[in-house]
Amino acid sequence: MMSSGPFILLDSARCRQNIARMEEKARTNGLVFRPHFKTHQSHAVGRWFREVGVNRITVSSAEMAGYFAKDGWNDITIAFPLSRFHVEAVNRLAENIHLNITFSSIRNMLDALPLISQNVGVLIEVDVGHHRTGVNISDTRQIALMVNQVAENPKLAFRGFIAHAGQSYSVTGEKNVLAIHNQAMGELVKLKSFWSQQYPEIVISYGDTPTCSLADDFWGVNEIRPGNFVFYDIMQHLIGSCSLDDIALALICPVVDVYPEREEAVVHCGAVHLSKDFVLFPESNRCYGLVCPYNGIRWGAPVEGAYVTSLSQEHGIISFGASGQPFPFHVGDLVAILPVHSCLTLDTMGEMVTESGEKISTMRSRKR
Repeated sequence: MMSSGPFILLDSARCRQNIARMEEKARTNGLVFRPHFKTHQSHAVGRWFREVGVNRITVSSAEMAGYFAKDGWNDITIAFPLSRFHVEAVNRLAENIHLNITFSSIRNMLDALPLISQNVGVLIEVDVGHHRTGVNISDTRQIALMVNQVAENPKLAFRGFIAHAGQSYSVTGEKNVLAIHNQAMGELVKLKSFWSQQYPEIVISYGDTPTCSLADDFWGVNEIRPGNFVFYDIMQHLIGSCSLDDIALALICPVVDVYPEREEAVVHCGAVHLSKDFVLFPESNRCYGLVCPYNGIRWGAPVEGAYVTSLSQEHGIISFGASGQPFPFHVGDLVAILPVHSCLTLDTMGEMVTESGEKISTMRSRKR
């Protein structure tokens, strides 16, 4: 037994298989594979990408860029709008590595741009329907203003445009995901066609796990940067991005009590371990995770009708009445919870253990 829990168990074989599959897809389509490392946040897992030939990566902050730069990554894109509060860190990083930064609007650009003192590449974020950040892709005037601002600054090199079809997270089924993907591709290829006349080396960077997992054609882009695919999770399974057998990460936690009269069990597995992201299952309403048996080495298939339906800080409530069967575990057993959102679960826990017992630290590693 590795630990009494809670701890994150990483199925390294599944993780490596997920990496290899996405790398092959990028290579087959002639794309640069620039994976987003915000999901695993780990030097060790990052090296598994190196083993399949990856040499360019994406991160979500200057702090994360610095963490991976220390492990030898020297071509990094920060795929988050640059704030004036992080320019100093960007300037330090850009002294030693090839760094790309992101601007999401002319306002965002004009606020941070005057503080940049080192040579950096610039990507302009365009909104292809997610409506989170980025210039509306049809706002040609603002896009032109931003490109001109970059062109006038000798420290900046215009690299191209960056997009995230995050609206794919709000649909289910391959048909619906591919509809979003195809619409994004159509808009991006027009953008690329227009600006490539002035910038022949322009890059269109695109990435989200659902579309990159399900699509086989990426005619409008040069590089993909999905992140969650490295582990996948229940949300991705419900969208249709992966099978349950592709999920490479589970939270191992002890059963601390069982209440048959309520058809509930309590596990040491709360919001500080799983986060509070949830999905909706007909049988359970809110579901914060699926419950699986754990044999001390790996987890098995989810128990039918058993869901984590409530979380407080340290407690998790499992409801098991949907199957009509008694709960198959007892007080003192360890169970595995497949998380709804693996990125947040890993971020809250900060360390992983493989099936062989190897501990894998991350930039969030800390003692709980």
